[in-house]
Amino acid sequence: MPDEIMQKLEAGYEAQRSGSLAQAERLYKQVLDTEADNIHALNLLGMLCVNSFRADEAVGYITKALERVPDNPQSHTNIGLAYKDQGNAKKAAHHFRESIKLDPNNPDVYNNLGNVLRVLEKPKEAIRSYERALQLNRDFAECWSNLAAALNENDQLKPALKAVGRALELDPELAQAYNNRGDIYLAQARYEDALAEYKHATKLSPKYVAALINMAKVQRDMDAPDDALQTLQLALDLEPANPEALLVQGVLHEQIGNRGSAATSFKAAIESSPEMTVAHYYLSQIRGRAGTDDEFQAMRELQEREGLNDNARMYLGFGLYRAYEQRERYEEAYTNLAEANRIKAESTPYDDVDTARYIDSIIECAEYSKARLGARPGFADSRPVFVLGMPRSGTSLTEQILASHSAVAGAGELSFAYDTAHSIRDMTGEKFPDNMKLLSAGQYAELGEHYMARHATENLAAQYVVDKTPLNFQYIGLLALALPDAKFIHCHRDPVANCFSIHRMPFDEKQTYAHSLEALGKYYTRYWNFMQRWHELFPGRILNMPYEETVANIETQSRRMLGFLDLPFEEGVLEYHKTKRIVKTPSASQVRQPIYKDRLAAWKKYEKYLGPLIDNLNVDSYA
Repeated sequence: MPDEIMQKLEAGYEAQRSGSLAQAERLYKQVLDTEADNIHALNLLGMLCVNSFRADEAVGYITKALERVPDNPQSHTNIGLAYKDQGNAKKAAHHFRESIKLDPNNPDVYNNLGNVLRVLEKPKEAIRSYERALQLNRDFAECWSNLAAALNENDQLKPALKAVGRALELDPELAQAYNNRGDIYLAQARYEDALAEYKHATKLSPKYVAALINMAKVQRDMDAPDDALQTLQLALDLEPANPEALLVQGVLHEQIGNRGSAATSFKAAIESSPEMTVAHYYLSQIRGRAGTDDEFQAMRELQEREGLNDNARMYLGFGLYRAYEQRERYEEAYTNLAEANRIKAESTPYDDVDTARYIDSIIECAEYSKARLGARPGFADSRPVFVLGMPRSGTSLTEQILASHSAVAGAGELSFAYDTAHSIRDMTGEKFPDNMKLLSAGQYAELGEHYMARHATENLAAQYVVDKTPLNFQYIGLLALALPDAKFIHCHRDPVANCFSIHRMPFDEKQTYAHSLEALGKYYTRYWNFMQRWHELFPGRILNMPYEETVANIETQSRRMLGFLDLPFEEGVLEYHKTKRIVKTPSASQVRQPIYKDRLAAWKKYEKYLGPLIDNLNVDSYA
């Protein structure tokens, strides 16, 4: 290599290190004017573009370097970083793997591979990649922090806390680690702790937009929507076109009833990131809003684009289902819905045998505990009311009606019952539900008291506090024993209508039954029989609320519920849709409106497709 070219490369590298990027770029381009295929200049200029957020240019330069020397591990690493910034995680992962083949001892590349594997929603593979990086460098603080994030995404919370703790031992000023620890605390519903971690992350790094977005999410979960909106504005002041901040802002606006503002935020997210299919989905499902032809066409064009990952295609399918349905093109609507559900079902298949075993074990353990300890072994407190049932069964409407009464506080969907059930392992060393058999009366009381202590102080000031978490029906036995004065309101509706309403939404991975019609039929049948067992075990403590009857006569059903709670009737409960409170469920738009009876049989438009569901339902009566 001529001395003049070497001198310019060295000078450019020093300029880049010192932050003089324009000078470095000029020098690298001078080298390329002389020697167009100089691999060093191409790689260095490519990385300068990566660091300047010019991913497209970076790909162009580094592609030329790879054409010149295809087996250069650094070139594969560099173009992997460029593809990652482009949002093409699949190509990024391919090149990181190529780099590892050529040089298997670089911990940075394993760390980068782990990062894109998480983007591809492969946390188990990401964990293995991070662990390999840490075998090569045990003091890699950032990688420990990334490992913690992947473990959290794989529901391994205790190892995640241990990993992030190690990251902070190595680097107490690592803002990313505080942010990741906040995510772990949020997964445990430790909202105050999570908020403190996010605040510390932003104190260390005031322009840390991701931590600000996370802070807004936890403020929302703490029922502080005004604080959340202010925090999101701080994020958007730093990055006005940040699509994630705009998406979260849109969701928050919808949850507090500002549908127009929600649509504006979702559209801004799409403008910033047209391939953000989750924003297209959220925009499509705003209740009472007709999607435009331009929005519809944008989703159709995205559907034809190559390179979208399964998660993106899944959200697109649910969004197009809504758009085609609005246009009364039901066959095309169902085709998109079926494809979206297929993607979901393949990623998290349903196991009916395991479900049956789990339900039987819960019932047996509750029966055993009640027989051994009596019906009142727990913590005496008359405030808790649990509104539960299958998702999409009217639980949000029921809570909104109750929360419109002056004596009732609506706490929304909570993880408190789940956390209470899984905290028994710390008491007994055994897994739920079998560990229920090992609890003493005093321990049941401790669990009940701990559950109540999790509620916000202002909610506990009410005569009743409502925990509206549909799938809490699986914890009725535990909750009825730990809180012997608690009451349960069981919402249910026509099984086919209920199941189809679930099937038309992207539920999370834990609800594996939701995305297969056959699985939905089997699971609903098991749930219904489960509820009959609870009625037998705890007579008089569970009120059935048929959704269809609520829709037909809201006053009569409201009086039934209030009578069950020994509360006087108040006219305000009939105007539940005017009650101002955050609604953190997919039903946010619906509970802001009066009831429309024509929604009840929406599934009939798709009846010809629902054979696998109907054939697997075995419910004699749901009244």
